[in-house]
Amino acid sequence: MKKSILIFGAMVLSASAVFAQNTSTTFQSGTENSTVVNQLGDLNTSTIFQTGSKNLGVVQQGGFGDGNQLSNNAEAYIQQLGSLNNASISQTQTDPSGMDQSYHEIIQKGRENFANLTSYEGGNSGYVLQEGNRNIAKGSQASSSHILRIEQRGNQNNGEVIQMGPSDNVSSILQVGNENQAKTWQLGEFNQSYIAQDGDRNRATSIKQLGNFNLFDLVQKGNDNTSAIMQEGNLNQGLVTIFGNGNQTILNQTGNGHVSNQMINGNGNISLVTQN
Repeated sequence: MKKSILIFGAMVLSASAVFAQNTSTTFQSGTENSTVVNQLGDLNTSTIFQTGSKNLGVVQQGGFGDGNQLSNNAEAYIQQLGSLNNASISQTQTDPSGMDQSYHEIIQKGRENFANLTSYEGGNSGYVLQEGNRNIAKGSQASSSHILRIEQRGNQNNGEVIQMGPSDNVSSILQVGNENQAKTWQLGEFNQSYIAQDGDRNRATSIKQLGNFNLFDLVQKGNDNTSAIMQEGNLNQGLVTIFGNGNQTILNQTGNGHVSNQMINGNGNISLVTQN
């Protein structure tokens, strides 16, 4: 009987160890590359590939936020090809027993790019692709079921997504060219925001969705265009399409169920729309 009890105890310990297993993989080819991985929780996976010189890759799974919160069932992937790139992914869960899966990925090809993704709850996903030099991408997610995507092809572009609403927001930023800027706030739920900038020095740094079930789609093709939007109600739709240079659009939607479509083809135009 005593022998049977010892065997049973060993089986329980073995099963527990398997459940608590975290996995970290790093691959470095080049000179003076650095990686830092911290994993606090269960079933986390971290992968970092670096080819080049003086790149920094950091993965923090658990151990930040309000106390030493755990990260469970999270996956982080970083790939850096070039030199002096900086990428960091931070993932955690507010519920120590939470198992909602998170996935965040950063790919950097070039020089002196910076990218940071932070998820304060499980169940979120984020993706950053940077091809060029000195681009900046940032993403922050609270609650769960948020999706963000930032793609930058060119130099000195700046993109940021802030998703602090209860759940289910989607945001995408595509920047092709140089010195473009875009920033989106989503403080409600079930909102969608899509920004595409093709050219140089375009700005969309005040894109705010404060209600629920809102949709915004912006295309800026050209140079030196500026767009801003505020959606404070629910079920609003805003579409902005710009082909040209030096144009400006502003859209304010307060209330519910509004639809706006602003289209510009040319240079130096101004379009202001307010819907209450």
